[in-house]
Amino acid sequence: MFQATRRRLALWYTTVTAILLLLFATGVFFYVRSTLVERVDDTLKHVVEVVNRSLVIESVSVSEGRYQVDVEGSFPDNAEAVEDDHIDLEWFNPQGELVWSTFSDPPLIPLHLNRRAETVHLGGDRILRQVTQRINLDRYILGYLRVSHPWFEVTKPIRQLSFDLALATLITIIIVGFIGWFLSGLAIQ
Repeated sequence: MFQATRRRLALWYTTVTAILLLLFATGVFFYVRSTLVERVDDTLKHVVEVVNRSLVIESVSVSEGRYQVDVEGSFPDNAEAVEDDHIDLEWFNPQGELVWSTFSDPPLIPLHLNRRAETVHLGGDRILRQVTQRINLDRYILGYLRVSHPWFEVTKPIRQLSFDLALATLITIIIVGFIGWFLSGLAIQ
């Protein structure tokens, strides 16, 4: 009877602590993940603002739309990026056709006309986070700017965080189990 009661007390103590730990670990996971996503999204939106301010706009005839972006003047160099975490830019004309890109092989991703960031799966483990912004001057659409960033800047730390939280939770539950066994023995005495 003593051992059965002791076992039940230790089990309840460990179970309640484990549930609280899992809730805490889940909260930490989602908080860190959302913070990383917000950081990438803020970076993309900042790049859109910077590129938008640096566009070279030229006047053209009214039949051509009144204004247009000088692509060569706005995007002078398409040098190959050597880092995996570089930000890629794509410029689309007002009809939504790709005109210029920093991608060596531009992915065939349809143009989505929203300012919200979206995650795009290209196949395999290649995932991008993108923001697309319509660029206007007065009432005239000059084109669309799409900014892309590799998604591994979120997935890599999240994988490590998941592993760390799972390991820490497991170790803590084991320690709590031993402490529960000890405390239940003291309580019954």
